[in-house]
Amino acid sequence: MKAIVKGACHWIGLLILTDGVYLFATWIIRREALKYMALFLVLFTLLACLAGIWMEYRRQKKAGEALAHFLELPDDRGKGEMLGQLGCQTDIESLADQLLEQRALTNEKTVELTQYREYIEAWVHEAKTPLSLSTLVLENHKEEMSPYVYRRMRYIQHQLEEAVERILYYARLLADHADDSFEEFSLKECVEEMLEEYSPFLEEKGITAEARLLPLAVISDRRVVRFLLSQLLGNAVKYADSSAGRLLLTMEKGQDQVRLGIYNNGPGVPPQDAPFVFDKGFTGSSPNRQKATGMGLYLVGKYAKRMCVEAVLARELPFEEGFGIELTFSL
Repeated sequence: MKAIVKGACHWIGLLILTDGVYLFATWIIRREALKYMALFLVLFTLLACLAGIWMEYRRQKKAGEALAHFLELPDDRGKGEMLGQLGCQTDIESLADQLLEQRALTNEKTVELTQYREYIEAWVHEAKTPLSLSTLVLENHKEEMSPYVYRRMRYIQHQLEEAVERILYYARLLADHADDSFEEFSLKECVEEMLEEYSPFLEEKGITAEARLLPLAVISDRRVVRFLLSQLLGNAVKYADSSAGRLLLTMEKGQDQVRLGIYNNGPGVPPQDAPFVFDKGFTGSSPNRQKATGMGLYLVGKYAKRMCVEAVLARELPFEEGFGIELTFSL
């Protein structure tokens, strides 16, 4: 309202000044008619001010709608309507031209980003073919290799598969439509399957794993949950104690939820780093994490939120020192 009155104050002031001139002239010409003229001018001024304020309100409303429409969908037509309402001011027209340029640039970058994401997804699927072939070759010629060489080859292959899978899931974060498929499945069986996949790598690094699981089912995307587990297990294996590494997986059932914890007995996370473990690219201040990409736990946090799963850094650990992530599923 203040803006409307401020926009109309110049002609309101001019109207009051005109009334003053008429009253002065009436006082000089015919003093006895002054009170009638004053009453008439007050009523006329009041009506004129109300009408003027209403017109100013309508003008500012139309100008605001034109500006909002142009900001929401900048184009030449919207620019013309906006300038028609606001007036062809040089600075406004210049800002409108800059906004149109920025929109065109944004559209171009959006197209490039979409093409890049599609290329990454296509590349990942192409890369999976030779990885699958290498798995087949390793299994068929397992007897021709020493156990040590076989374990090393499987370890390297798994690292490649994990990196490719991480790239694919990162690209999917940018997708306009999620292709999640929710179903009910046994969380215990899913965890056991992932532990089985990681058994060669646990053996390679001399890490013992203990699982205290419950026969519980959850409703989620099994494929995404497997990805979360692969990232957490890979992280736990990588940073377990180098001399006597240990992993512990636990499941606890609450009233309407189940909590899955994955812990290791590694050096842990410094207190100053704890709030940032799920941030993109964060590696922390620990010397043994300086070669990390900081993407694994970032993707865990993102996909856990997308699956309505709570992912938090464990505060209470089963080891004297270590690191743990807890996933809480709703039942």
